Amino acid sequence: MRPQSVQAGSAGSTGRTVSVRTARADEFDRVGEVTYLGFGHGEPGAIQPDTARLALLRDAASRAQGGELLVAVDETDLIVGTASLLRADSTLVRQSRGGEAELRLLAVLPEARRHGIGEALMREAIARGRAWGAPALVLDTGPTNERSQRLYVRLGFERLPERETVPASRGGFLVVFRYVYDR
Repeated sequence: MRPQSVQAGSAGSTGRTVSVRTARADEFDRVGEVTYLGFGHGEPGAIQPDTARLALLRDAASRAQGGELLVAVDETDLIVGTASLLRADSTLVRQSRGGEAELRLLAVLPEARRHGIGEALMREAIARGRAWGAPALVLDTGPTNERSQRLYVRLGFERLPERETVPASRGGFLVVFRYVYDR
């Protein structure tokens, strides 16, 4: 699919133009870094992920192989966000059932947050999952990630408490959302 340019911005900001496109192979190391930083692991005093989680965050090539590795780039082509849109048969899915596409590892650099970049990535993921012919797009998020949860609800996702069985790293269970295409 062609890159989608969107004007991203928040109330009171000047906004910034970002394009959402598929990552190129020569960008995989940078995408891994953006994912790591986007999950806050580069912040002073941040809790570091265990070995398996770190490998997942850094291994953009495997995520690209499992579906489409999306990146949000600014006017200078700097990657400021990423998301992994996975096909139902990917080994990286953990919530997908019945052919659902799955979104994992939505991450925006801390300094680029609150400008609509996460929403731009989500809208592109929804569109691409639909183009694949998936019946729905599913994702999960941490139980305390209320900002992301509000975004998912605003975009039309519905919570699926019956699927909330995967323990979250900091307690509780991952919260599961689904966007159904044929409404």
